[in-house]
Amino acid sequence: MAFVYPAFLFSLVAVAVPILLHLIQLRRAKRVVFSNVKFIQVSKDITSSQKTLKELLILLCRILFIVFLVLAFAQPFLPAFQQGATTDNSDVAILVDNSFSAQNLQADQDYSVLTGAVERGKSIVNLFPASTAFSVVSGKNYSRGKAMSTSDAKVHLDDLDYSAVGFPSLTSSIYKPSHVFILSDYQKQSFRSDFLQRFDSLAQVHVVPIAAAGNSNVAVDSVYLEDEFIRGNTDNMLHVRIRNTGSNVLEDVPVKLFVNESQVAALSIDLLPKQATEAILNFKLQGNEPKQAYVQVDDFPVDFDNTYYFTLSPSSSISVTEITDDKSSPLQQLFINEPLFRFSSFSTSNPDYAKLASSDVVILNGIKDLPASLAATVSNYVKSGGTVLVTPGVKANAGGYTTLFQGLNVPATITSASDQASKTALAAPDPNQPFFKNIFSGYDARMTMPLSTRQLVWSKSSDDILKFKGGAPYLSRFDRGNGKVYLLAAPLEEEYNTLVNNALFVPIMYKLAISGYKQEQALAYTLGGGTVRIPVKEAPATQGVYELQQDSVSFIPEQQVRGGSLYFSVPADLNKAGFYTLKLQDKPVTTLAFNYSKSESELDQYTPDELRALIGDRDNVHVYNYGDAFSVKGEFEKKYFGVKLWKYCLILCLFFLMAEIALIRFL
Repeated sequence: MAFVYPAFLFSLVAVAVPILLHLIQLRRAKRVVFSNVKFIQVSKDITSSQKTLKELLILLCRILFIVFLVLAFAQPFLPAFQQGATTDNSDVAILVDNSFSAQNLQADQDYSVLTGAVERGKSIVNLFPASTAFSVVSGKNYSRGKAMSTSDAKVHLDDLDYSAVGFPSLTSSIYKPSHVFILSDYQKQSFRSDFLQRFDSLAQVHVVPIAAAGNSNVAVDSVYLEDEFIRGNTDNMLHVRIRNTGSNVLEDVPVKLFVNESQVAALSIDLLPKQATEAILNFKLQGNEPKQAYVQVDDFPVDFDNTYYFTLSPSSSISVTEITDDKSSPLQQLFINEPLFRFSSFSTSNPDYAKLASSDVVILNGIKDLPASLAATVSNYVKSGGTVLVTPGVKANAGGYTTLFQGLNVPATITSASDQASKTALAAPDPNQPFFKNIFSGYDARMTMPLSTRQLVWSKSSDDILKFKGGAPYLSRFDRGNGKVYLLAAPLEEEYNTLVNNALFVPIMYKLAISGYKQEQALAYTLGGGTVRIPVKEAPATQGVYELQQDSVSFIPEQQVRGGSLYFSVPADLNKAGFYTLKLQDKPVTTLAFNYSKSESELDQYTPDELRALIGDRDNVHVYNYGDAFSVKGEFEKKYFGVKLWKYCLILCLFFLMAEIALIRFL
């Protein structure tokens, strides 16, 4: 037997009080005065031994009353009989998974999983003595937090709200409470059994699963544009991936697109179970200023992933740099007449390397002698993510091209061809080829195709865009990291290639130039970590720091400006999806959109049996069934806390008090 408050045992010295009173009373003679014998009270005959026994019984009742009263305050208990169970219940942690999957309804109830977890947590608090120190750990408070009393723990549980942070974690490597209760829906997507290794092996870990009503959920997974180049006042296409995580087909799910809070497109789609379905929305941007947009679906009860925020900014003009020794290059008139492009042309003898490095697309057009320095510069440009089109020169020297192709790791060689060589017709383009998407308003396989010789030969490209009728590649793309290399088989000279006079020339060259455009700011970013890169002007340290602001709330992330770009980490406290303004010294720089991670959209959860199989045989880890209730305090207390005896002491205390009264009154 042990005591919760053994210091109260010192109060047993109070037993001396009735003993002293009893001894004093034995020595005192009781004198009765009377004047007439007729007033002598009739009394029972009581022997000396009977009187002594009564007094001893009264004394014993008084002693036992004091003893059990003291024991009731000391709170004795029998230690727990569970093997390995701790008798130290002074530190208890309650971990509540308040991630967004807890928006789901609890099974057979009309309230959420989070509400069910909170109520279960409060019933757990009631199991422990008032002196217990509680730690309530949740997604928003993922460190151990401050120890709190019973009442404070209940208030903290009632105040819990949904959090973008996933499963609750602990900052310390080993946490040593006496009991840990983990209340969660235990998603298969997020829960890992190694999480339990963060607790001391002596701690009793109670895995308490909360059953959800089902796994049906609709989430806007992501969006992307048909073309990275966004045109103002013209039609654009937005692809939206919508995921149905449930096991049933969902029909006629409405999908809406809003731009600056105005609905600009809508449609209804059917969603197959356990799959992502793609919807295409057409929209038109008015004006050239950036827009705040979002896609929305209707779904209940898990609605955190019903909205996907993103920004739309009409793209700036595309920088095209041509390097050629032909002063009358057909590309000059082609790009100069189109305001969509900023065209520059340089000779091989006087190239502007700074202009080349900042271009979206570089065209090496008909160069006969390609300098080794230019070849090396172009190779580095592609490796840094640039796009290059190479058209061979007439009777070009192979040396410079060989250096270029070796630097780019492109299996291509230059061959010599006469202007009298026979030209081969090109095969009609494949209408399903992504390169030609949205080029043909009406496709005709009998269209007139260019004729061309073949002076540049290659193999094993990433994509053959156009081919000769014999199957040899005419225009191909090679992907090299983030960069692209396009090769054209013949010079842009009419004697060798009739492409310049063909209707395909303009759309092909424009499409090549647009493919080199890169949207430097992503449409949207994900909350919960990661690094964001934003193009900005180089700013001296004296100009202050960048901050993210939404309404009146501001965040200052870890940041660094280098190479014309701002790199910053998404703050951990930034946990609300929506639009944030990036500011420098209170001046807006750009608007960024942040969305929740979609890991919480998958609602499949482990059953208690699956959890037991996943966790394995651990003496200090106890997995409960869905129906287990902590209201059965007796068995739980015996198993983990031991048998509390203070109530029995209090009952015996009252019993001996009543026995003393009965002895005095009736004997």
